[in-house]
Amino acid sequence: MQSNRAYSNCRNFTACCLLFFLLLSGCTQKRWEDPFTEEENSAIQTLLRDMQQQEKQCFKSYDTDITLHWQNPAGDSTVAGYLRLLSPSLIKYVINNPLGQPGFAVAADGRSFQMLKPTERLHIRGSVRSLAIRNKIPLILAQGDWFAYIAGRLPVRQLIVEESARDINDNSIWLKLKTAKGKYTTGSIYLQIEPGSRQLLSYLFMDDDKEVLAEIRYGNKMKGKAPCAVPTEIQISKLPWATSVEIELENISGFDQFSSAGFALPVPKGFNTQLWP
Repeated sequence: MQSNRAYSNCRNFTACCLLFFLLLSGCTQKRWEDPFTEEENSAIQTLLRDMQQQEKQCFKSYDTDITLHWQNPAGDSTVAGYLRLLSPSLIKYVINNPLGQPGFAVAADGRSFQMLKPTERLHIRGSVRSLAIRNKIPLILAQGDWFAYIAGRLPVRQLIVEESARDINDNSIWLKLKTAKGKYTTGSIYLQIEPGSRQLLSYLFMDDDKEVLAEIRYGNKMKGKAPCAVPTEIQISKLPWATSVEIELENISGFDQFSSAGFALPVPKGFNTQLWP
């Protein structure tokens, strides 16, 4: 059965992590016109700051059922699970096996992670940096604002627009955000927004050679009202091996505050622990 095949695939550590974190380079294409003037860019900076201010009234935590559909030349797969999010980057993702029992679980805060693989009685914990290096995941993505990426929000940190330009096909605009460059973090993050409705349309991640690392796009189906609406359909593209992933969120519940303790993964008795420093 398809669901059983998907679960079997997700027992593989790499496959499960790739659902959210993996993304390698894709082909570059022209998406926007020439950059705006300094004055226009300043106006865009003000717009972005206003959007962030509006989002402060929104929930900071979500529980949701999640279904992932991914396609590649080797076949299609579907897996269902549960997702918990807490701004800015706490995430817990649990996949159930065909009997409804936890078959895989991972939790991360942008810097550290832990993982449970019950079928192997294995507990893995370590740094997100190590997780990224082992799976060739760009740190700019792995250590990013996963609450924002899944909830369709702006990052809560101060955002500085380095440059902006109009989309080559419509009236939306692209913003290149200033990112902190470090020894292990390179690349750029772009936002696509519709200025009239103040709607975030997509995130685009590019390396320093302007090659696409990932693109996250939000569908038109939303739960709730602007500016706090949560997308119920999310598309992740530019994946390797001609893979595309569609995320469906259902039974979304928002909360003003979760305790970070709700993102812990208690280690069952008898599990072996691996450290990935």
